Amino acid sequence: MELPRPVRQYDVFLSFRGEDTRKGIVSHLHGAFRRKGIEKIFKDDKTLEIGDSISEEIKEAIHNSKFAVVVISKNYVSSTWCLEELRMIMELHNENLLTAVPVFYNVVPSDVRHQKGTFSLERYGCSRIMLLFSSKKRTMAAKVQKWREALTAVADASGKDLSKCEDEATMVADIVGKISDQLFSMEPLDLSHIVGMNVHMEQLSPLLSVESEKEVRVIGIWGMGGIGKTTIAKYLYEEYSRQFDSSCFIENVRILAQNGLPYLQEKLISILQGQKQETSFWCVEKGYNSVKSNLKGKVFVVLDDVDNLDQLQAVAKTIDWFGAGSRIIITTRDFGLLYSFGVRLLYHVSFLDSNDAIQVFKQAAFERGQAPSEVYEQFSIRASRLAQGLPSALDAFGTYLRRITWIEGWEDALRILETIPHQSIIDIVDTSYKGLDDKEKSAFLHVACLFNRDSLQRVNDLLVDGALRTNALEAKSLIEISPADGCITMHLLIEQAARNIVLRESGFLPWRQRILWETDPIISVLQNNTGTTTTEGVSLNMCKMLHTSSIKGNVLKDINSLTFFKAFTDLNDIESKLKFIPGTDMLPSKLRLLHWDAYPMKSLPPGYSPHCLVEIILRHSKLERLWDGTLELGQLRILDVTGSKNLTKTPDLSRATRLKELIMKGCTGLEQPPESIGGLSCLRKLDLSHCNGLRNLVIYISEKSVLPESGLRRRRQVIMKLPGAVKKRTSLSNLSIEGKIQIKWWHLRGNAEHLSLISEQHIPEESMVMMPKERFPFISSFYDFKSLSIKRFSYIEDGASFECISFSGFPCLAELKLINLNIQKIPEDICRLRSLEKLDLSGNDFTNLPSSMKNLSKLKYISLSNCSTLEALPELTEVQTLKLSNCSNLTSLVELSQDVGSYSLQELELDNCKNVQSFSNQLSHFTKLTYLNLSGNDFEAIPASIRELPSLVTLSLNNCKKLKSVEELPQSLKHLYAHGCCSLVTVSPNHSIKHLDLSHCFSLQQDEQLISRFLNGDNVLRFLCLPGTKMPRYFDNQSHGIRTKISQPQTRLTPMFVGFAACIMVSCERSFYLQFPTFSYDWKRDDDNDVIRINLKPNLYLSREIEEGGSDTRHHMVIIHVPCSINADKMEELRLESHLQLREEQFQFPPGEISACGTRIVAEE
Repeated sequence: MELPRPVRQYDVFLSFRGEDTRKGIVSHLHGAFRRKGIEKIFKDDKTLEIGDSISEEIKEAIHNSKFAVVVISKNYVSSTWCLEELRMIMELHNENLLTAVPVFYNVVPSDVRHQKGTFSLERYGCSRIMLLFSSKKRTMAAKVQKWREALTAVADASGKDLSKCEDEATMVADIVGKISDQLFSMEPLDLSHIVGMNVHMEQLSPLLSVESEKEVRVIGIWGMGGIGKTTIAKYLYEEYSRQFDSSCFIENVRILAQNGLPYLQEKLISILQGQKQETSFWCVEKGYNSVKSNLKGKVFVVLDDVDNLDQLQAVAKTIDWFGAGSRIIITTRDFGLLYSFGVRLLYHVSFLDSNDAIQVFKQAAFERGQAPSEVYEQFSIRASRLAQGLPSALDAFGTYLRRITWIEGWEDALRILETIPHQSIIDIVDTSYKGLDDKEKSAFLHVACLFNRDSLQRVNDLLVDGALRTNALEAKSLIEISPADGCITMHLLIEQAARNIVLRESGFLPWRQRILWETDPIISVLQNNTGTTTTEGVSLNMCKMLHTSSIKGNVLKDINSLTFFKAFTDLNDIESKLKFIPGTDMLPSKLRLLHWDAYPMKSLPPGYSPHCLVEIILRHSKLERLWDGTLELGQLRILDVTGSKNLTKTPDLSRATRLKELIMKGCTGLEQPPESIGGLSCLRKLDLSHCNGLRNLVIYISEKSVLPESGLRRRRQVIMKLPGAVKKRTSLSNLSIEGKIQIKWWHLRGNAEHLSLISEQHIPEESMVMMPKERFPFISSFYDFKSLSIKRFSYIEDGASFECISFSGFPCLAELKLINLNIQKIPEDICRLRSLEKLDLSGNDFTNLPSSMKNLSKLKYISLSNCSTLEALPELTEVQTLKLSNCSNLTSLVELSQDVGSYSLQELELDNCKNVQSFSNQLSHFTKLTYLNLSGNDFEAIPASIRELPSLVTLSLNNCKKLKSVEELPQSLKHLYAHGCCSLVTVSPNHSIKHLDLSHCFSLQQDEQLISRFLNGDNVLRFLCLPGTKMPRYFDNQSHGIRTKISQPQTRLTPMFVGFAACIMVSCERSFYLQFPTFSYDWKRDDDNDVIRINLKPNLYLSREIEEGGSDTRHHMVIIHVPCSINADKMEELRLESHLQLREEQFQFPPGEISACGTRIVAEE
């Protein structure tokens, strides 16, 4: 929904002669307007009146004002600026585009009307100016004439003459009061074209229920600032207020209440009565009876932007005040305020969807709401993504960009908006920020700078009194909690503005910031040891560090207020870029979060007491041990040492009584399992997967039946017994472990090598005080597991069969994986898994599946790969992804003899399924397919029905050894993979194909027609690989090696260059296969060095079929068409670099290389 782009940016424009009135009546007017809640006032305090023309800023301000108060003083016409202002004001006044209110300040109106005395244009300035500009006398004369007309008109306008008023204070009060009444009287608005309003009305109409005339209804509209609450309220007011005895719309209650609650009461009464309220109340209690008497009828009241419960109680203390059939609408950012006032009819305003957001932006940014070209269309998408559906941001961005008329300017402006918050967003967030108490402010900034998109439970644990703080932030529309995964989400622009608050509070000095998140300032502060007592949090993304940095061992300890320390990296990068210089190596005592990926030390600092630590995350560290002895760890919730390969033992965790998660995944040096975890009653997640040193351990998994305190139903709990453990572990809701696992549940029995159990994300009960509890389902153990995975690491043909008796113990499963377990039969009660969405039964020995599976309406993904005994499938009409790779006995996908309904299948893998009968007829039923893999099959031509698949985007035919031709493909196809089709002779791709891999199709000779058709396609990114030894003549810049120039072709004209085509010749040893799947190449443009780089990243693997057949070299050509704008002036310096990137650890010597490359510039036709 769009906030209507305001026709008027200002409510009042003050026109005055500065030296006469600035410090007198003008300042009094300005102050009185502010006290009345009128904030949007243009008062030019800075501009010096130099020159003959007024500034563009003042012109724009006049055009964007509703009222112009013109203070005419003795020396008013001595300023040509004042005269020009007056001319513009009166022209707009005469066209009813602005209301002029003259104030005759110690002057006679008739002198103004007739330009007498000090208002004589002959005496003050006119003749002198005409002499100075003698060559332009006619122009000047015309200007003077317009000034005369403006002076005459303003003298005739309705205004105030100080000589006829009791005193100056009375005159000011009268002027401000009348303008205020008109501003707040809610003139009819044209809101019919607001995007998305129909959606809001569909939701709000049942809440209003206007036809129900016997009850009083209070409706609360809440949401973050700028989301459109006021606009929705105005629409409702315009739509319904006329159906009531009286109505009242009080806008900006938050601002008006600054004048006192009695003033708010007076405002309500005056609007309801339609006249100025003569009575004033000296206290709010005095006004109760008067307000109550004015609300007795059937009234429609809107209280907009309320931020305090006292404001509501002053004008609507109880529902009994209102007459039958009344409707009261309250808009606020604070859900808690509505809840406390007893409002239960609530409407939460959501963000716009992407389509509506782009429409709102275009309405603000372009004339007639249409982007003038594709470039501006992409800019619109970029801007709307940044705004994330916030209407006020979309409008502000569009208005800001509308003034920029060149493409480079839009690019620069968007780059600024992506890094620096727009002033309108700063204003919105500042207003909310001021309404928080100190602890809520701290929590707000910590979430914005450190914890956005983290789980609510985690943030509640990390922050002191976290549940109270996050609950307040959610109630005040500053964060949202996802009911799907329990994560905190703060709008990107709120996060941007919150970080701006941190910068402003510190005076933009890094060492004064309470939270640091930018890489360079953090490194500077740490290396120079300039952290102060104000530094509370550090979040260092080490991926952005160009070089390794060393810090003194005591630098963190010296920042004694440091509470949160994060130094994180991509987990593929296991070398720390932040190292200690040997010293005392101490950490601050107040630290609650220590997250340091690739932690460089062998242990935590000796003597360090982690009694405040809530989380220790030291993934891929150099740790050999964490600490010695027993430490007080009463606050510790999470210990994560994933990938710490040197860690040989776990520390004593017996005092970590609140530990919830212990994650030691990939600690390959770990020799013994944690001994003390049996007594940790809060432990819910244990991950010991990929701990190779533990794989010889025998782990017993069983269950026990328990009756919960509620007594509602009996539940079962998982019991895990590790060797050497004193106690068994129960009630684990998240378990991932590897070893020789013996599972003994009554419904699942057998041996496995990996077990994983995952429950639903738990939403903490303490965070649901204000929120409707039905949003968050109650989570318990065992029955409510979301995911179950049991597997062996490889399939053994004669392996022991795992007994799968029943699934009744897992009614809430959404994901089930039983892999390589040699299961011979799937239980019929699998149909009871009503929530099941993903099923993986790969590597099992059953011949069919229960027909009742057709009733699993939520099941969208099934993998049955390597089920070599599977013969047929049940009817699976709702499944969208089906993987049947290497199902060598499968004969049928659907029963062709039956009346088959519509299938939802979008992705189908049928590689190496050589026994499927009537391929073409089978495939014709899957009309929604977008991806089809038929690799490794024996047909000589592709199934004819493929051409009838209207949505097919990707077709894989790799290693179809007998395939001879590929023809008549669907127009929708974008990606065709036919690698290793050694009999392939003919390929006729259509122009829609963007990626074509014909590598190792050596029966397909270098086809000039195929290459020409590919190069003459649309101007989009396209890729082709096929065998070839000679570069086509099309490429006019050719060089040996990996580099060549990109130069302009010889032509008399200077065409528009829209891209270039490159040909890269690649050779590899005969015994290797070269394959180019999706994402096997990329390109980057380095404007600083005038280089375009193309990186080829193929899959390269040893072929068993030809590895003994000599060492001949195979040659391929890779052709890439790259769309990009190229400046003809810089083309002489532009060059291409191509690189073949192979995984270094895969080969001792590179088996392939680039032998030559060529380019050609592509011009617009």
